[in-house]
Amino acid sequence: MKMLNNKIKGILTLIASVLIHLLIGNLFSFPNFIPYYKSYLYYKNNNTEVISLLQLYFIAPVGIFVHNTLPSVTGFLDQILGTRILAIIGLTSLLGSQLLLYFFIDYSLLILSYVLFGLCGSLTYFQTLKNCWKYFPNKKGLISGIIFSSFGLSSFAFTSLGDLIINPNSKEKEPNGFYSEEISNKFLDYIKFYIICIIIMGTISSILCFPYENEKSDFEENEKIDITKEITLQENENHSDENKQEDNNNEIIENDHMSLKKSLLSLEFYKCLSIAGCTLIFGFLLSNTYRNFGIEMNLSDLGMQILSKAFTLLNTFSRLIWGLICDKFGFKIPYIIICINQILCGSLIYFASNNIYTYFTVVCFGVLSYAGHIILFPNLIHNKFGVDNSVIILGICGIFGGIACILGPILTFFIIKEQSDYLKIYLIGAFPTIFSLFLTFFVKIEKKDNKTLIPITEETNEIINDRNTNDTTPV
Repeated sequence: MKMLNNKIKGILTLIASVLIHLLIGNLFSFPNFIPYYKSYLYYKNNNTEVISLLQLYFIAPVGIFVHNTLPSVTGFLDQILGTRILAIIGLTSLLGSQLLLYFFIDYSLLILSYVLFGLCGSLTYFQTLKNCWKYFPNKKGLISGIIFSSFGLSSFAFTSLGDLIINPNSKEKEPNGFYSEEISNKFLDYIKFYIICIIIMGTISSILCFPYENEKSDFEENEKIDITKEITLQENENHSDENKQEDNNNEIIENDHMSLKKSLLSLEFYKCLSIAGCTLIFGFLLSNTYRNFGIEMNLSDLGMQILSKAFTLLNTFSRLIWGLICDKFGFKIPYIIICINQILCGSLIYFASNNIYTYFTVVCFGVLSYAGHIILFPNLIHNKFGVDNSVIILGICGIFGGIACILGPILTFFIIKEQSDYLKIYLIGAFPTIFSLFLTFFVKIEKKDNKTLIPITEETNEIINDRNTNDTTPV
């Protein structure tokens, strides 16, 4: 039986990555179900409210915190165990988290459930992306857009299906401030549906995921021939400036093989670290509170259901657009636009909540900035520090992202006493974006001329050495 070549493996691995991100992206759906889950707990505890809304605000951020902080560790596990094994471990953890949520109502076990959910994300999120980058090295922006769009699509799909399963007629809350017991108990039907999805989609993705191996396939041999031709053209064009070309090649090798230690000690790394933490504070805060804040401001439940779908759709498909923008325009100019837009949305969201249409508009613009960061920032990291270092470095940046995520519910817990206090937390959440905007102007973006520079790999080194040994071509 003929072995699959890397092109086919790459396509299958991309499909597996999409399925995995469709599952783990549901981590961000929990805030949309807080009203239902709060009602479910109320009736389960004999008409007694034992867990407050502000406590429930912590659930998803706890999972997101774990999801963002552990990739710095799981990046090393990826090198030891491989992407497929990590995916299997992660999906098992995800299944366990939902079984806890289904069978237990204790708050500590609820927290544990989303710790396991976050663990799944940390084991699969960047690792599957890095694996696909290796299969498609010239389409990293597009690959990032496809995979991260599936992550965003997850929230749309499961929020829509959850609303359909739990409250298909968009009924309002009862006079006691909770949904009816019939509606509330359907929350478990939704969890049961998600568990079935984990089993089916998780099994398929585990089979289709192939850790990258540098095989000598026909596809790669053709690429090797193309590289040989390109090197020949470069030698003829630049022969008169051979010493300069040799210096350039040495510089490429140094850049492409920059050590992890050197990357972590560079000033550019600390700039990137600060940008990640400062930008994500408002993005996570918005994702975690916008639906409940709208309901608290007496906007219609149906309107909030529609907004949740629009929010997640924009979060999904704008990532594809941001991926194309990234490939076309790079990092700096698009990211400046992201920061300016986020500052405006953070300043206006509270005042826009008096009307469903203005609130709808501001929230949707806000999610565009969040989605843009998710696409642009990982591509900045792998371009500056290399693909092999990217998972670990993104994991370290994720620690600051996790802290930014948990800051949101901490702010809400200590600041919100009445509705007007939401203005304070949104302004506080948006303010660090000003610092991100400032730092973006000073991030160094290396520009390489594709006509004169070729990435140095083992294959190209071998070709160059062979030509230097056997070259008899007259000048």
